[in-house]
Amino acid sequence: MMNHYEKNIYIPKELINFHTRLTQSAEQVAILNPLRQPAFLHESKFAGLPLLTDKMVHPKDNHNQYMLFLAQINFAEFALEQPFPKDGILQFYISQQCYDQVKHHSTYGYFKVQYLPATEIHQHYVQDFTYLSDVNEVNFPIQHEMKLLATTQFEPVSATDYRLNDYFNSEIMHTAITLDDRSFEDIYLESYLAAEHKIGGYPYFIHQDFRKQSLSLQHYDTLLLQIVSNDEQKIMWGDSGIISFFINSEKLANHDFSDIYFHIEEYE
Repeated sequence: MMNHYEKNIYIPKELINFHTRLTQSAEQVAILNPLRQPAFLHESKFAGLPLLTDKMVHPKDNHNQYMLFLAQINFAEFALEQPFPKDGILQFYISQQCYDQVKHHSTYGYFKVQYLPATEIHQHYVQDFTYLSDVNEVNFPIQHEMKLLATTQFEPVSATDYRLNDYFNSEIMHTAITLDDRSFEDIYLESYLAAEHKIGGYPYFIHQDFRKQSLSLQHYDTLLLQIVSNDEQKIMWGDSGIISFFINSEKLANHDFSDIYFHIEEYE
């Protein structure tokens, strides 16, 4: 197990006295950088077309409509340690009805996450996607196919994750720590908001962490994928919202993607 002193994290000068607790909280994360360019079928991407072998089917929703292909992660492209897989492809789909009808939910009929082990990637795969010609992408929040590059690093607990209280109590949060009377909380929000596209690490919430008051939802302790609104990248979830997929770390380690919590949140 990695010693927390081996985790190289960004710490602003105002918080340097809290180095130990910040590094103790730090988790691995792959920050995703979407590039507006086509990707090969097997590469990590937002939107575009998925890699589907001839033994796979394109998921359909409860309305018997083909789901929209949201993202694909090829773990061989990233240097993530356990519980994340070292290889294989993970795909994310959402229903054409998803955004219009469902806002805060984990309804399986509105999304699908499926994993393709590395041993199956090079089987015969689908090349004819004409069956998607009737799919309605008018409201799809990602306007262009985008190849994903990643920077792997460590990050401290985010400002809106409920586990922040495990490291810093409310008294510390409200203490003024700068000459111009900015509080610890002010600096923390500026430094660790966590509002990026990412795999792993800590999530960003617009309102509050949905797991805060629920022991059953705290079962979903690992951020599998987060996509945020970004005008420059032409990614927009309603009113500057976010979309996140959460999983239990033990199930992730076992490559079991049958139990996922899907969360959409926006400004209201």
